[in-house]
Amino acid sequence: MNLDLKHFNSFSNDIIVVDGFWGGGKSVVTSLIGSMTGVEKKKVEHVYEYVCIAHGAQKMDHDAATAFLKIYADLSQYNNLIGREVNLRWSDDSGLWNNPGSFAYLRRLFQSDGDGVADKISKENLALLIASHELLSVSDLLYDAYGTRLKLVEVVRHPIHLFNNVRDYTATFERSREFTLSFELNGVKVPWFAAKWAEEFSRSSIADRALLSIARMQDTMIKSIEQIQFIAKPLLVLSFENTVLDPENTIRQLENFLNRTRTKRTTKVLRQQSLPRTQISAGKTTSSFSFTSNAKDSEAEIYQKVAAEISTNGSASAIAEFKSAIDQYNKRWPSPLAELGRSWST
Repeated sequence: MNLDLKHFNSFSNDIIVVDGFWGGGKSVVTSLIGSMTGVEKKKVEHVYEYVCIAHGAQKMDHDAATAFLKIYADLSQYNNLIGREVNLRWSDDSGLWNNPGSFAYLRRLFQSDGDGVADKISKENLALLIASHELLSVSDLLYDAYGTRLKLVEVVRHPIHLFNNVRDYTATFERSREFTLSFELNGVKVPWFAAKWAEEFSRSSIADRALLSIARMQDTMIKSIEQIQFIAKPLLVLSFENTVLDPENTIRQLENFLNRTRTKRTTKVLRQQSLPRTQISAGKTTSSFSFTSNAKDSEAEIYQKVAAEISTNGSASAIAEFKSAIDQYNKRWPSPLAELGRSWST
């Protein structure tokens, strides 16, 4: 007898997933969302990525994957409501300091658990907030598992500001503290997103790995956006540049998409994240790889500095593909950075 796995009596609360590149600016958007009515503190839990990636690679059955996602999301939210998983690390993106109103979670340590908590989650539609990394290409499983509960927000960022982060990420990819789901090719560790070009990844330099990863992940992301929008599933795409330059417009978009409203905590988030900004990348860091800049430098100086580093270390073919990705990005999500690429010559 081959029985399907299934999660019964699932909660009905919203599940908000904020997705994007490593260093793509998700922390700004998750902080804004976390300050809105009825949204729990953000969680960075890689299990959602692992399940979607494994399923997309045909390594996990559909019934097992959807049941796992459903039960884990409900368990995670239940643990939120009883204070079981409060992150006390002050500097973490999901820690107390970076989550508006998080001290309320400490009080929950002394409150009752039980079925009443589960009922409250659904009755008050207390949203679970998850941050993920480049999950859009395998997000069909999220829609299958959560249905109308899912509210997927994709944060995009200009490729030039992604390079340093992705380069440093690929440079340390072999370390034991790197937990990205990966494949093996002749003893070489290949990240899941590079599986289709594993041989090229394995023989490329660190700089080329970063350039090609950004260009090809962006291409896959855009195709996924178009597909999701074509079948009219809930998806909101926000550019990092427009978010930090005009946060008011982003907040209005989020309010409409999530059907939630800003609170007094939103003002605190705006201050913590230095919003609005006159300098796009001059914000707070959330990891050792985060790309930030000196507020005294102009956007042109920052752009030229990164471009010069790419020109020095990247191959001609990888740079050409990266520049094509920049052109594609500028057409879809124009910003003050769009004009700066004209001065870049290799």
